[in-house]
Amino acid sequence: MTATPLILGHRGAMAYAPENTLEAYELGADQGADGMEIDIHATRDGMIVAIHDDTIDRTSNGTGRVSEHLFDELRRLDFGTGLPGDFAGARIPSLDEIFDLVERRDLVLNIEVKDIYRHDDSYGELARRAADEVLRRSLVDHVFFSSFNHTSMADLKNSHPEVRTGLLHMMSLHEIGNYAATTGADAIHPAHLAVTPETMRQARAANLAVNAWTLPAPFSSRSEAEQIDDLIAAGVDSIITNTPDIAVARRAALVKAEALV
Repeated sequence: MTATPLILGHRGAMAYAPENTLEAYELGADQGADGMEIDIHATRDGMIVAIHDDTIDRTSNGTGRVSEHLFDELRRLDFGTGLPGDFAGARIPSLDEIFDLVERRDLVLNIEVKDIYRHDDSYGELARRAADEVLRRSLVDHVFFSSFNHTSMADLKNSHPEVRTGLLHMMSLHEIGNYAATTGADAIHPAHLAVTPETMRQARAANLAVNAWTLPAPFSSRSEAEQIDDLIAAGVDSIITNTPDIAVARRAALVKAEALV
């Protein structure tokens, strides 16, 4: 039986709308995504916002580090630049606004903590604050956290055992079950190229979810649609993709094809 994984829009439907904006998240949901993956940082006055980089230079008409700006300052900037379409004036969203969207549209949310940028405890505190809000709003069943910093996920699991955590990785992990157990992780989050039969075997033996993500060129010679097909065939639990519309369509087509056999 073909797996029917969840489809999560990577930073929303970022192939078609400005990444990590409410416009991108809404579009992904409109395209049939089951949820979305976001990235979080904190402003100078402590507001948790969704943005991938630790600076605003690439995705807005402003400059500087997120942590150097007040939330109100960031809200006056345009995060809708650089893409065709009617996105001018898109604003950086707060985590509260995203939680509102998750509740309103019954979505799954993967929060990636961008603690690969810093080596102090500020991002650990950020993760703990976000987890506090997840618990306060009773969204544990909707939300899971992930990071390339596996120590931070172990720390988060220790402080908030109720929340689900996942380990992001580009290449295959050694002894997946044993390694994940040292962090208390509930899932692994491998790149497409790290999803092998052995990865799946070890993850299933350790009762770990596999939430995989597609790779852009030149990191993969496989097209987005081909990677999605590969991940569905591998039996992953979730696919995180820039093009949720393609993933939703490929999932439906493969399930339909199997039903006809």
